[in-house]
Amino acid sequence: MLKRAYDWCVSYASHPGAPWLLFALTFVESSVSPLPPLPLLLPMCLARPDRAWFYAGVCSLGAVSGGYLGYAIGALLYESVGAWLIGIYGLQEKAAHLIATSQDYWFWVLVTKGLTPIPFKIVTIMSGFLHFDIWKFTIGMVVSRVTFFMMIAVALRYYGDDIRIFIEKHLPMTALALVVVVVGGFFVLPMVL
Repeated sequence: MLKRAYDWCVSYASHPGAPWLLFALTFVESSVSPLPPLPLLLPMCLARPDRAWFYAGVCSLGAVSGGYLGYAIGALLYESVGAWLIGIYGLQEKAAHLIATSQDYWFWVLVTKGLTPIPFKIVTIMSGFLHFDIWKFTIGMVVSRVTFFMMIAVALRYYGDDIRIFIEKHLPMTALALVVVVVGGFFVLPMVL
C-alpha cells in the first residue's frame, strides 16, 4: 500500500493539476490543516528534479498566501476559530504567555518557526492575534518559507537521484521518519513556544 501511494505521487508529478494540488495543500497547511505538503512535494521533485525550483516556488506562494488566512483567523476570529485551533494543540496557556511577552522578538519567532516542519499555522494565527505588523509578518513569512522550500529544492535538485534511490530502497523507514517528523512537530511545539 505504501509503495502504491509513493508510485501514485511520483506518477502524479507529471499531471497538469499537480502544482495546483501542491499549492492548495501548502495554502491550507499555513492556516488550518495539519497535513504538510512534504509527502507530495518530495515525490514530485524526485520525479521531476528539473522542476524542483518551480515546485518550491509553488509551495512558497501557497505558504505565504495561506499565512495571510492564518493571520486573518488570528486577527478577526481568534475568540472562536483561532482559539479552537490553538486548543487542538493544547497551547492555550503558552499562547497567553506568548502574547504577553513576545512583541519585541516575534519577527524572529516567525522566521525560526517557518524554517522548521513545526506547524506554521500556529505562528500565523498567533501573529494575527498579536496584531503583529503586517509588513514585518510578510517579510518574515517570505524569508522563512521561501528558504525552507528552496533548501528542499536544492537538496532534491542536486542529490535527487541518490535520495530517490535511498527512499525507494528504504520506503517503509523513510515514510516512518517523515511521519515522526510531522507528528513530532506537534509534540515539540509546546516546548519551543
